[in-house]
Amino acid sequence: MGTIISSKSRRAYLPKIGDLVSFLIVSSVFTAFTSFMMLYFSFIVLGVALKPILLCTMFLVVYSVYSINKLTDREEDAINMPARSTFVHGNERFLLILAIASYIVALLLGLVESPLAAGILLVPLLSGITYSTNPFSIIGIPRLKDIFLVKSFIVAFSWAVCAAFLPALQLYDPAKLCFIFPFFFIKVFINTVLFDVRDVEGDTLNSVKTIPVVIGIKRTRQALLIIQSLLVVWLVLFSDLFNEYYVILIASMVYGYLYILHFCNTSHHRDMSWDILLEGEWILMGIGGCIYLVLSSNVGNI
Repeated sequence: MGTIISSKSRRAYLPKIGDLVSFLIVSSVFTAFTSFMMLYFSFIVLGVALKPILLCTMFLVVYSVYSINKLTDREEDAINMPARSTFVHGNERFLLILAIASYIVALLLGLVESPLAAGILLVPLLSGITYSTNPFSIIGIPRLKDIFLVKSFIVAFSWAVCAAFLPALQLYDPAKLCFIFPFFFIKVFINTVLFDVRDVEGDTLNSVKTIPVVIGIKRTRQALLIIQSLLVVWLVLFSDLFNEYYVILIASMVYGYLYILHFCNTSHHRDMSWDILLEGEWILMGIGGCIYLVLSSNVGNI
């Protein structure tokens, strides 16, 4: 009898876990937390003092930007991610207020740290405004959102600037920055394109010119594998600077190949595994960096 009750309780408990994970993903909280861990990993790899305030600002900025993006991409989400569209429907005003408040708090916290930090935190906002509006129409340049490749570059640039340059405010060796910025840029660029693979149906119907829409998923896979290989070469060139984190970085490279091959060949485009496996990599890397710090500290105390 006890076994039956235990089995039933587990079955009742698992859907609740699934609902919680789904909420964290559709609400942008999960994405914001992965950016938090990405910045945490950057602090560790660059070997500079951890700044909890800046970790919080990264969380708030990414939460804000992605919440606003959910409001502007409702047509595509209705096809690609119905759960996200349902979450937004009826909550538009609340989500917009929360997103704006989050960005304001992030900028204020950034100012507490330094004016330069606040300036770096403005990059995603300015990039988003430039991308979504049409500020260059007076000189004949079309809206950036309608230009092929621009979206992926802007997303990757915004994440990489914050993740690399916020810790670099304390960095005395620019050589490390020469590796870490391209590393973050390429990783986020690949992830952004893979999310476009997931959203290819809705983007095609709404005439959004993403890489998978324009060249197809097969050629997208080939292009991403080449880009991933360039990242491996980049790691080899700078390997002497990151000897202690080589295992984590190599694992990230291997993992990158695996999820490119997996997600460019799967027919399941609407489950949560995309968010968990792609963005969740930063959680694993942050944990890996933390474990290394603990182990190295314990060895040093022996």
